[in-house]
Amino acid sequence: MLKRRTAKEAFEELAEQGFYEEANLDKYEVEKVLRLVLEDYEFGKTLRKITNPNWRVIFNINYDVLRELCSQLMRFKRQKISNHQGLFAFIILNFPKLEFDWEFLETVRNMRNQNKYFGSDISKENWISIELKIDLYISALDKEVKEKIKETIWKS
Repeated sequence: MLKRRTAKEAFEELAEQGFYEEANLDKYEVEKVLRLVLEDYEFGKTLRKITNPNWRVIFNINYDVLRELCSQLMRFKRQKISNHQGLFAFIILNFPKLEFDWEFLETVRNMRNQNKYFGSDISKENWISIELKIDLYISALDKEVKEKIKETIWKS
């Protein structure tokens, strides 16, 4: 079995390989993306309430919201990365006050990869096992991005 990397190991390896790139920070772009992502999140929450929902669709909406909020938060450090493990490692290391659990982020990332690349479905049980924590993380990221928007000095 492969040894799982720590957030620091993942970050260092991906940084060494040049995966992290300089990113532009545009207030209006961040605000637009935030608005759209939160609309997706709210829509995903309505899907949870229907009879016999598709848990894979619900998981994927929430995973994409989590990932995109992390991407927007990363922009405040003027960095970007397309690699999801690298994104989550960056958030863990650069935003410790969020107190995110690396193992949880790796779990949801692996669930997503198993679904996208190997055809594993997401069951109701899979979803229930992560639902509370993913909602907490999305809420914390939403709050943090909004806080960063307020405290950043923007060039006009």
